Amino acid sequence: MNNKSLFRKSAKGSEAIATRQHGLAPKQRSMLILIDGKRSVEDLAKMSAMFGDPMQLLEELEAGGFIENVDPAAGAAPATPATMPAPATALSAPADLPAQVPAGKVPLAEAKRFAVRKLTDLMGPVSDSLCMRLESVRNVEEYNAMITRIEAVLRETRGTNAAAGYILSLADHRPVGP
Repeated sequence: MNNKSLFRKSAKGSEAIATRQHGLAPKQRSMLILIDGKRSVEDLAKMSAMFGDPMQLLEELEAGGFIENVDPAAGAAPATPATMPAPATALSAPADLPAQVPAGKVPLAEAKRFAVRKLTDLMGPVSDSLCMRLESVRNVEEYNAMITRIEAVLRETRGTNAAAGYILSLADHRPVGP
């Protein structure tokens, strides 16, 4: 691994971010969030120095199958939304949902996963506390209140356009049920 190497999340890595499965340590998860197929190892090392040894974290993530090397010299294109593996959790309602679930509405658990993934994509590791609070909501009313809170935080930290974009991205994943 050299300083110019590029890494992208594997399908397993995308799943680990979306579902918090696979038992990644907080430092590994934070590093994985930063990996986008565009940042070099050198850039990642600068951004993640506070997490510990960046090279060790990258090696652990690669050995665990969470990231894969993108080698532009070998003709592979850097990861883009079109070339990145699809996240393990579908962005649309699963096919096995009951027929009474209206189009654009999903079970609360799926809505939370989607909202967390979008927030993590937008804010990176600084969103962890908001993501944990969002994951802990128990009903649609709490979910809506938390989304309103997140929108306010985004407006203050990222601007009106980012907040509006986040809310718009959730439009097709409104929760139903408990």
